[in-house]
Amino acid sequence: MATPSSPLAPLQAARIFLDRLQKPAILLVAVSGGSDSTGLLLALNDSLRLFAEVDVKLEVVTIDHALRPEAADEAVAVAQFCHALAIPHHSLRWTDEKPNTGVSAAARLARYRLIGEVADKIGATAVVVGHTRDDQRETITMRSHRNAAQDRPGLSGMADAVLYNSRHWVLRPFLNVRRQDIRDYLVTKNQGWFDDPSNEDVKYERVRVRKMPEPVDLAPAAPSLERAELASRAAAFVSRAVDVFPAGLIRLHAEHLGENAGILRYAISALACVAGGRPYPLAADSLNRVMEFLAGGMRGRLTAGRVVFDRRKDGLYLMRENRDVPRTTISPGATIVWDGRFEITNRSDVAMIVSGEGCADTAREGQGDCPNTVPSGVFKRARLAQPYLRPDKAEEGGEARVLMEAISIHPLLAPYDLFLTRFDLDLANAIAVRLGREAYPQLPITCLGL
Repeated sequence: MATPSSPLAPLQAARIFLDRLQKPAILLVAVSGGSDSTGLLLALNDSLRLFAEVDVKLEVVTIDHALRPEAADEAVAVAQFCHALAIPHHSLRWTDEKPNTGVSAAARLARYRLIGEVADKIGATAVVVGHTRDDQRETITMRSHRNAAQDRPGLSGMADAVLYNSRHWVLRPFLNVRRQDIRDYLVTKNQGWFDDPSNEDVKYERVRVRKMPEPVDLAPAAPSLERAELASRAAAFVSRAVDVFPAGLIRLHAEHLGENAGILRYAISALACVAGGRPYPLAADSLNRVMEFLAGGMRGRLTAGRVVFDRRKDGLYLMRENRDVPRTTISPGATIVWDGRFEITNRSDVAMIVSGEGCADTAREGQGDCPNTVPSGVFKRARLAQPYLRPDKAEEGGEARVLMEAISIHPLLAPYDLFLTRFDLDLANAIAVRLGREAYPQLPITCLGL
């Protein structure tokens, strides 16, 4: 599924994808009515029919974002197309109030959420989307413009597989198929498609890149370690060099801080996201400061991206800084995401207050005692940003303990729980194991790479 140098024909790409898919399988194909997704559905269906495969079932989902009046009619047309192919179709509409800014990003999140609901409903093995070689080229171009440094793994382009919401693998079988080849294929099948006018609106960066006379090549100058290898080696580093303690405290052992700079940087970037509850990596200048701090070899502290980096004799400690830690009330029966780091469920019949205050008291329930191998000052500082829960109204001691038994606190991996590329799967699982979390689900496809 990775993008090779030579493009594939639509039917060829569909065949390769289906050959590598673990079976039996239910594929939920996201079809908007545009040429890319329509061609993907038709190629998958033709391949299944030509090879008489019965162990793969196709279903289709169309999301109407309610941003264009004609979108509803387009969804109906997709439903009719699916009916002609005898493929089940699901149509959902984004009915939420639209934001004044960031509509595209909000629409993307809404689209994945709605698609995920259908995937849950039908028990889909995977979601399949129609991103193309053209989309990949545009993505690499945009990322290279934002950051020209060649040691940035983002320049590898979009992943061929992404895990959404820790449950649903989203696969991209057409990442090495050209859009024009898809359209030529549709023409030979006498199948039309819809063109979204926003694809010609130059206010969008992707459209401007699409109109560039000479887009960046699909194989830009690569970093010394390719993305997948870099993440895999960072995963191995985490497995041998990282400890996670109560209070969300992370330690990188001193003897491993001389690791290859690229691997160390990649691992620290991921760990900082987890410690700080942030879904996005540290800015390049902030990460540079952290790496320079480590290279200096001196003990001390540095703060970046809501994370305190504390260098001690036994290693580097990472912890959430205790500034701007939220105070929130959790209603009875409610579940919230707190500070991007924990999912907290209140199964009691009393509202609970969660905050990070007062955690210097090491006797507080659920925080644990300071491990013998951790400096007490480091542990005390880490606990100042950990969740502390208490009833909204004063309760007697015994009743309070009963209430606490009705509270569940689940650690989150902010950079991975919503979107996890297959590049980072091993690294995410290495960190999850350290946090006492279950591993993320494995890919439902074999032999990645063409």
